[in-house]
Amino acid sequence: MSTFCDIWIGSKQPVRKRKGNSDWKKKEHVYWSLPLTDKSFYRVYERSGQQLMLIGQLYERLSGEELFNRCIDSINGKGFNDPAGHYILFLIEDHHTHVFTNRLGTMHAYWSNSADENIISTNYLAIAKSKQNKELDWEGVTGFLAMGYFPNDTTYLKGVSLFEPASYYCFDTQLNLRKKERYWQWTQNSTSANSIQLFEELHSILQSSLTVATKGQRVVLPISGGLDSRMLVGELSQYDSVQGFSYGYTDSSPEIKIAEQVADALGMSMYSYVMPDYLFEQMNDIVDAVELFQYVDGTRQASAKDWLSANADVVVGGHWGDVWMDDMKVSSHGDLLPAFQKKIIKRGSSWLLKHICTQYISKPQEYLADYFNSFISRHDDIQDADYLMKIYKTDQWSHRWTAASLRMYQSGAFPILPFYDNRVVDFFSKVSTSTVADREFQIEYIKHYYEQLAKIKWQQYDANLYNYKGFNNRSLAYRAAHKIKRTVTREKAIQRNWEVFYMHDAGRKKLKEYLLGNKQLSEVVPEEMVERLIRDLYESPTGANGYTVSMLLTFSIFLKEVFE
Repeated sequence: MSTFCDIWIGSKQPVRKRKGNSDWKKKEHVYWSLPLTDKSFYRVYERSGQQLMLIGQLYERLSGEELFNRCIDSINGKGFNDPAGHYILFLIEDHHTHVFTNRLGTMHAYWSNSADENIISTNYLAIAKSKQNKELDWEGVTGFLAMGYFPNDTTYLKGVSLFEPASYYCFDTQLNLRKKERYWQWTQNSTSANSIQLFEELHSILQSSLTVATKGQRVVLPISGGLDSRMLVGELSQYDSVQGFSYGYTDSSPEIKIAEQVADALGMSMYSYVMPDYLFEQMNDIVDAVELFQYVDGTRQASAKDWLSANADVVVGGHWGDVWMDDMKVSSHGDLLPAFQKKIIKRGSSWLLKHICTQYISKPQEYLADYFNSFISRHDDIQDADYLMKIYKTDQWSHRWTAASLRMYQSGAFPILPFYDNRVVDFFSKVSTSTVADREFQIEYIKHYYEQLAKIKWQQYDANLYNYKGFNNRSLAYRAAHKIKRTVTREKAIQRNWEVFYMHDAGRKKLKEYLLGNKQLSEVVPEEMVERLIRDLYESPTGANGYTVSMLLTFSIFLKEVFE
């Protein structure tokens, strides 16, 4: 069941609500639409004619009075002491509306600035559909098609922007922007603490965060063959009402097997399943949740929506653990732009940039390079290039892509994000790149606290955490042997979601239905060109043209959803 809590600030009646939510209710110029379930991640505090609304969840115990005081201090120019959590705050008084995003911008809301009426809402598609003069923002769309996420605060439409991380906004009665400031800045200060001291500090932070976030909730933890979820299994092993779940592409999926071993090692109950072909059946739910800010076939969480609704109040995600507890393989500032162009710009984006974006942005590659360099220049006080790449990925990729994908969980259970806790961010700002490089810190942490989990195979290396280094070459041989086996038996390994959804007759038919005959899309790219792209996918499927089709499908759905 939906855990979305939406608000809409403006005089105009919202034209769209999310599935699983009640209809919009109104008090003065504020509308709200809440889940039909008993549990709501929405709190309202009132005092002296002021109304403070919190959407989301805090990870530290804080009274409404204290939260009010922190917001008022910020309004009075004293800075915002942001609490840990996954939330966004709206404070409304007679003549002003104030918005406070959390440090990493995990909970999204949007501001529509237009001649007819200004609007603030957490529901982007409701804003987009209500906007009178719709015009695509081609800088934003170019970034989206190239990287898989929108740059900075851009969205599909001009005049509609996303509230950025760690920021305070002040609007007047007509919702004209009067003030915007960033209340927190990235820093890096290495500590002299030894490994055991660092382990104890991080363990204390995670336990404190999870204790508050999971109290009184039925908790589900997605478990994979990697390290982040394994670490959280250990952290949650002493809690009641916790169960794991995992999914893979086949019955023999190593991810499922390893996940079951991890759960069993600490006595955690486990639910696992093979990824179903769900995309086109659940398209409305997916669009409703991610609002087309992530390619629609990347939302694996949708396959567990009904099970999560029945079994969980919250779902604990290991997102961003791999970023904090690894290095970015960037050794100097001169490596930053090449790393961006190689690792962030998707291989399959060249078709999209050439056939769509160059009509509106003459040199999209130069625009993307300028965008990246502009972001990096705002952090020229950070000397460590590897950490600077983490800052970019966190402020941009995580804020715009990961946070959007997390909304798919919200259609079933509310996400808890322990690695996004402010205290975790502060912790890793003082841990050197060399300490976390190659996952060494995380591996030693798991071995220190959860020896039985360290003895289980790490999927990436096909070896456990005690001997994975010695198995590096053997792991390559293992993968080569499996490739030979698949070649001999003609077994096709499914490695990506789009292969499940598209690579069969029914999927091809559905893909054509969505991409061909869409008047809005054909105005941007000719149908015969789209037909050639589809034909190329089925004649020679690759990760590149799979990405191209996935992004084109997402863009096509947006055009139809908003412009039709």
